[in-house]
Amino acid sequence: MDKLAELNMKRITAHQKLLAMDSKVYKAFLEMEKTAYSDGALPKKIKELVATGISVVIPDPNDPVE
Repeated sequence: MDKLAELNMKRITAHQKLLAMDSKVYKAFLEMEKTAYSDGALPKKIKELVATGISVVIPDPNDPVE
């Protein structure tokens, strides 16, 4: 399994576990994420592109290349 598929599986598993815990904090986070990425002053697509740019710029402290 490639790294991207492995990361996606871990994300899905964690999401399912948090939903099963019926966490109020996680539900609030999901609602905030939904609101943050909805169309508003900036279109959703622009917000997604900004988030992608930020994720590329922030270095991973566990990356041995850094």
